[in-house]
Amino acid sequence: MSVLRSLWFGLGRVLKAPALLGWIYLASLAVSLPLATVVRGKIATHVGGSLVEQNLRTSLDLDWYGEFVEEVSGVAATFGPEVIGHMALVANLERLLDGELFAAHRTLLSAGGLFLIFWTFLVGGILDRFAHPREPHSRARLFGHSGELFWRMFRLLILSVLFYLAIFRFVANPLHDFVEQATRDVTTERTVLFWTALVYLFTGVLLAAVSMAFDYARIAVVVERRRSAVLALLRGLGFIARHPGPTCGLYLLLLIVAAAVMLFYGAIAPSSSPSNWAAVLGALAIGQAYVLARILVKLWFLASQTVLFQDAQGQPDHTPTPSAPR
Repeated sequence: MSVLRSLWFGLGRVLKAPALLGWIYLASLAVSLPLATVVRGKIATHVGGSLVEQNLRTSLDLDWYGEFVEEVSGVAATFGPEVIGHMALVANLERLLDGELFAAHRTLLSAGGLFLIFWTFLVGGILDRFAHPREPHSRARLFGHSGELFWRMFRLLILSVLFYLAIFRFVANPLHDFVEQATRDVTTERTVLFWTALVYLFTGVLLAAVSMAFDYARIAVVVERRRSAVLALLRGLGFIARHPGPTCGLYLLLLIVAAAVMLFYGAIAPSSSPSNWAAVLGALAIGQAYVLARILVKLWFLASQTVLFQDAQGQPDHTPTPSAPR
């Protein structure tokens, strides 16, 4: 059971299934384009043909932005400097580590929930493709397995949300409160930042452990045809406990890949000052390339973990029998 083998073969299985990348990308467009259209319309209406339009062609006019957010409501109110370029990465990471993913605007939550439901539906078919790369695959098989496994994956989704909330309710938030109380009279800012960073690091480790456990639970549902979400989660936790080195090593390598993609995008992400059509199209291309890269990395996670899981069984392309554990 080799970590590097799992990483390499996982990437190969992803690259041999470009249609999966396309389906997820189209789903993201279907969810985001209506919201983007609404925001664009609100901005166009507010700007009109004023001189502000000329200013916005060179940079974000903060005076105009202040007036804009005071006058608009709904999803348009979520527009701001934090959604431009690499700032979006920082803002999303901060929300994740602060446990505020569910504190976003209800329209964004609805859109995110819709995409998450689609991903939950499709993940069963995706894992079936990765678990049986030598078998013939088709769109009918993809959606057939996705529908068959949807409710099992949905139950795992509900459990994962409960775990996420529990981490912040019982661990992260109390630790932040403790650090705040303990450093109230501290005059050195570095000390506060150090302890806050430790809390963030510990929270990140817990979130990664939960993510990894649920990934292997989903894989167990597909590879071993398990029906119980709870038993599948216990199987995922047990697999990590029996193989801590390979599972954590593989996850760490994939996290490094994901971080490299994010840092590269942060370095080349366009600013808020595209002044011509070429710059606008370039910014669009870079942004969409980043979206595709993130989807590819997510699929790479699942494919590599599937290879590792099957290798541990001694049958890389194992197809479960009808008597597999439930």
